Amino acid sequence: MRDTSLLSPTGMSLKSIGQLYSDLPLKKIEVNSENIKEMDLFFETNPKEFQEYSIQDAKIVLWHGLVVQDSHFELTRKYSVPVTLSSLASSFLTKELVIQGVGSYHPKTQNGLISVKDLPKLMTPSGIELSSDLHEFIDYFLGSYHGGRNESYIYGIVKGEFYDYDLPGAYPTAMAMLDYPDWNSKSTIGVMTGSDFLLREGVSRIIRSFTALKIQFEFPSSVRFPNLPVRLDFSSIIFPLTGETFCTGHEFVLAMRLGCKIQILGGVLIPFVEREVKPQKRMVPVTVKREPLIDVLQQKYLDCLHQTEISPEAFHSKNLSENYLFLKKELEDSNTDTSMDQEENTTQFFTVVKTLLTERLKYPKGSYMNLLYKFIANAGIGQMARGLNQKKRYDNKTNSTKVMPSGELISPLFAG
Repeated sequence: MRDTSLLSPTGMSLKSIGQLYSDLPLKKIEVNSENIKEMDLFFETNPKEFQEYSIQDAKIVLWHGLVVQDSHFELTRKYSVPVTLSSLASSFLTKELVIQGVGSYHPKTQNGLISVKDLPKLMTPSGIELSSDLHEFIDYFLGSYHGGRNESYIYGIVKGEFYDYDLPGAYPTAMAMLDYPDWNSKSTIGVMTGSDFLLREGVSRIIRSFTALKIQFEFPSSVRFPNLPVRLDFSSIIFPLTGETFCTGHEFVLAMRLGCKIQILGGVLIPFVEREVKPQKRMVPVTVKREPLIDVLQQKYLDCLHQTEISPEAFHSKNLSENYLFLKKELEDSNTDTSMDQEENTTQFFTVVKTLLTERLKYPKGSYMNLLYKFIANAGIGQMARGLNQKKRYDNKTNSTKVMPSGELISPLFAG
């Protein structure tokens, strides 16, 4: 995966910026290390070369600034240079997901004074009173959020070969599987066994919902890689065979399939909104129909259960990191007429991811716009988690560390 931090003005060199516009005469002029160290001497001894070098640098910066400004306007209708590309991504996704959601993205609270965007204020006497029932269930989702997964199953010095597996397009694929919660159908979960809960709700309903549980669990000793995370402290997470933790509904379903014994201590389930299936408008029957993304992933998982061993080579696929799993093949297959099915059965989240991918494929690989659309697609889940952990970061305006502010997209439901 190409490092999209190259798009950040502070995270890239002028040489890298110039390479974003390979079709333009913006290649940075290289000078030797001695001239770099002694620029004043370079100016005195080679004024013509210094002038060409300096003007070319200015051209690269000016052109890139104008392109960033134009792309900001195209995506958000704000004609300015964004402070960061993360802020650009946040503005675009807020417009497409939160505003388009017409009040469905966040839960409604009393008078709108306290919301999930105000976590520090929420856990106060006035916050609890003014937040409607938000405080009664948000704790389960906050506890179930454990951050990004980056795991190592070995410790110490490694000899010989080892494999590093990465999930191509993980973040945009996850975002494409989301939908708006049906806040009016929220239900609490009492004390019961995992088997009883699975029997009562069913796998499909749990997967098509935002579910968060507090549980006690015990995996069989034969399970090599248990999937339920347990916090040791503020910075350490382990995956033991037994323990007590918070988890999401998807983690619960996987643990049950691994033979885990689970005792639920409490939880909440918020189903996805019900979508009315519209009658098909075509007179000609559709020969190829796209299955819902969740069903495709579910079937692929069930198929994997019957495989005794998956070789590393099975994961190798040309350009797999660029196709967001199923979307790219669908977009490039001009012989498959599925436009009506997509319009009628897909969610706003799927539509946004598909739009980002469609636009990205219009530009050459490695170009600014190609990388920008990729960055926005990957930034969604991160923006949904921004501010949940109340992490601090350096603020150059005040020369101090401050708690990272949350944005319009913050939600422990979507982030988890």
